[in-house]
Amino acid sequence: MLIIVSIINNPFSGKDLPVECHIECRAKINLYLGITGRREDGYHDIETVFQPVSICDHIRVTDAPSGIALCRDDDSIKWDRDNLCYRAAERLFKAAGYRRGVKIEVRKKIPHGAGLGGGSSDAAGVLLGLNSFLKLGLSRNRLIEIALGIGSDIPFFVYNQPAIGRGRGEILEGIDGIRGVYILLVMPDIRVNTSVAYKKNDLMLTKDESRYKLGVFLEGLNRIPRGRIRSHNTFEESVCAGYPEIEEILFLLRENEDSIFSSISGSGSTCFSVFADKDEADDEYHFITGKGYRGLVVEPREKTIRLEC
Repeated sequence: MLIIVSIINNPFSGKDLPVECHIECRAKINLYLGITGRREDGYHDIETVFQPVSICDHIRVTDAPSGIALCRDDDSIKWDRDNLCYRAAERLFKAAGYRRGVKIEVRKKIPHGAGLGGGSSDAAGVLLGLNSFLKLGLSRNRLIEIALGIGSDIPFFVYNQPAIGRGRGEILEGIDGIRGVYILLVMPDIRVNTSVAYKKNDLMLTKDESRYKLGVFLEGLNRIPRGRIRSHNTFEESVCAGYPEIEEILFLLRENEDSIFSSISGSGSTCFSVFADKDEADDEYHFITGKGYRGLVVEPREKTIRLEC
C-alpha cells in the first residue's frame, strides 16, 4: 500500500469535512516519578504515578481509500512519517492487516514538549479511535504492545485510567487517582530534552527507596484534600540546576500554604500545584501570571481518551 503524508493547513476552517470519529486526547501529569535503575536496553526503570487532566487535544478521523493523511493546526510540530500519530496508524494497520487508509485531523491544545504527554496521548487516541472506528478488533493488550514500540508513555494513555507505571512505564497498575481538586499548571517557554535529562541524572533511587517513598506518597493521596503531602521527582534537582526559571516557579508554588503539593511533570518543563479549592487555585493562577508565567487551571480526569465514534 502506498503510504503518503498529506500536510493540510488549518483543517478546522472552511467547509467541514464529514466527521466519522471524534477523539479527545487528554494530557497527563506525573504526580510522582522515581528513576530506579538503568536497563540493558538503554532505557531506565521508573516508578511513576500517572494522572490524566482535563486539557486535551482533539482528533477527527475519516475513512480514506488509501494512505495516511495528517492534517494539523500547529506548524511547530513535525507532521511527517516520524510523527507519533502517523506511526501509530501505520503500525496499527500493519498489525491488523488493514488495506484502506485514513485521514487524521489534529487540533492541538496541549503544549508541545512540556512534559504533559500531548504527542503520546494523540498517538494513543489514534490507536484506540481507529481500532474502534474501523472495527479492527485488536485487544487492549495488543494495542499496548504496539504503543510500547512507538514510545514509553503511550501504553499508559492506551490503558486509559490513572495508574502506577513501572519498568519503562508500560507495567501498569490501575488506581483511583485524585478527585475533587484543582491543579494549576505553570508552563514556562522552555523545552527540556527528556533524553538529555536522563543522561544528566546521576542520582538514582534504589527500588527499595522508591517503593518506600511511593508508598508514603500514595498514603498521602488517600488523605487529599486534608493537609499537605510531599511528592518526589528524580528529575527535579538536575532540571532546576539547568533551568533556574523552573526552580523559581517551584519556589513560588511551594510558598503558597494552600497548596497540597507541587512538583514538575515528567522531566519538565511544566510545573504544577494541587489545591482543594478552586478559588485558591485561581488566586495562585493570577499571582503566577502576574509574574509573567503562563498558567492554566485544570481538573483531574478518570480517562485519558474519550471516543465519539
